[in-house]
Amino acid sequence: MACVDDLPEEILEYILCLISPYNDLRNCRQVCQRWYTCCQGVVEKRKSRFFSALRAGCVEWFSPVYPSHIIPISRRYSHSACVHESSMYVFGGCTSTNTTFNDLWRFDLGLHEWTRLLTTGTYPSPKAYASMVTWNNCLVLFGGWTHPSLYPLHQQWVLFSELHVYDILGNRWTQLYYPGSPPPTAGHSASVHGSVMVVFGGLQKQEGTSASTNDVFCLDLVRQCWFKPVVSDPMPKPRYGHSQIKLNEKHILILAGCGGSNKLYNDIWLLTLPDNIYDPSAKWQWEQISVEESEFMPSQMWYNPACKVGNSIVVLSTCGSNSNYAGGNMSQLLVPGSVRRQPANVWVPPAQQPEVQPHEHPPPDRHQLEPNVNGQRGFLRPGLRAVDQAESSSDESDDINPQGAPGGPGVPGRGRPRPSIRPNASSDRERRLQVLSRMKERLRELSRHQQGEQSAAAPVKPVPARSTVIPHMLDIGHVITTKRAKWWPVNQGGILSTSSGTPPQPSLLYSLVLGRGHLVMFGGIPHDPTGGQGQETVSNSVIFVSAPSSSFITA
Repeated sequence: MACVDDLPEEILEYILCLISPYNDLRNCRQVCQRWYTCCQGVVEKRKSRFFSALRAGCVEWFSPVYPSHIIPISRRYSHSACVHESSMYVFGGCTSTNTTFNDLWRFDLGLHEWTRLLTTGTYPSPKAYASMVTWNNCLVLFGGWTHPSLYPLHQQWVLFSELHVYDILGNRWTQLYYPGSPPPTAGHSASVHGSVMVVFGGLQKQEGTSASTNDVFCLDLVRQCWFKPVVSDPMPKPRYGHSQIKLNEKHILILAGCGGSNKLYNDIWLLTLPDNIYDPSAKWQWEQISVEESEFMPSQMWYNPACKVGNSIVVLSTCGSNSNYAGGNMSQLLVPGSVRRQPANVWVPPAQQPEVQPHEHPPPDRHQLEPNVNGQRGFLRPGLRAVDQAESSSDESDDINPQGAPGGPGVPGRGRPRPSIRPNASSDRERRLQVLSRMKERLRELSRHQQGEQSAAAPVKPVPARSTVIPHMLDIGHVITTKRAKWWPVNQGGILSTSSGTPPQPSLLYSLVLGRGHLVMFGGIPHDPTGGQGQETVSNSVIFVSAPSSSFITA
């Protein structure tokens, strides 16, 4: 009698490719040695298939749909996200009204389920634009920004230099105080190399002023101290909203970023760590990378997270030339209102609004004031002037008292005309309203007729297609040795026909992490560089980008 053990390895690997690459595949590894070997082959095949799908521009877009009675995580952008084992952790972020969060969520990548973690310990402050990395079964959270409350008025926005560590196994937050901490920072990037977390750039606030920075700070998680290494020149310009890619334990890649108003960067820099990072005399080397095939560069790189897949970096963006104007508008999302209106460290006086001068009329004499006929004390000032009276309606003009008293013809009327005392005033008003209604209806019919003739004569304009994102790939296979990177051509013509699922709209300030054989995109605020974006609506959707499940693509 045949059993599963009699199946060829090719058939067994094909079956294992159809299950979840997380808990299910991990359980299958524990069956026997043969299954363990097949599972290892499935993992490598998934990576190869996904990389080939990205290169060919043939990917599958999938977003889980939840029942109406299940409320997933709230909408947000500028949050912090990272992957640990089979879960994606999301902290904080803010809404379209700049309301920040300090909640922590876990998303099961295998079951597609959200769980809000009710943690213990010292909670971080509600904030966005913070960095979060994984180290030794812990989440390390640093920095961030929050918008002040509405009351009291004229409060300043807040940057944080808080350092919190979340113990995944113990479900507990711990705030740490280490010497040598950087200034309050937001919009920076971080990566872990061994037991050292390297932080670069960001927006800092020092001595009452705010500015972007290009400083490098390091946190030794074992020795429990901060230190600032010595770096070489030239170095990247100060920036925030960039991407930091860990190539290996000794090399870091910095992509794009924003230095402030009208300072948008598309350059790429390589940071080489010394062999002994604790040597105070050892320099960390900065080198700018030469980019080839820049015409295939994404239209939006700033505030657009990048993720390393194999020997390439993936950026999800639209096709087309770079839009500096669009990027300049989106640079306001990070910098709070008190800063975004002026360059950093430069005081600009507020624009003076032209004063509205009142009409220069001498104060009326007390004898010219009308007595108050309502039985109260005081006098009534004359009402509308001649200019205001001319702007009043014809009905009000006709209804003014025809006597020679104030308010009659040729005399300025009051602010509110007196009701008419004519016996046929009501019927006259109804007749006039009917005439106006008929004239309005006639004008409307003439307008419809003219629009119909113009639409019949004019050619039919095609409806523009909805702008969607596609994967852009930067080849970094030889970036360490040759200091060169190359953008791969994008399959613009057949991308929509070869992809399965519905690609998302262009977004910024979302999170993009690498899972097991797919990319995971969450949150963000929609933004179309081509100008097709309507009202901004923050997202809470989880989108998987993977190789098509219906076909196998050879690596």
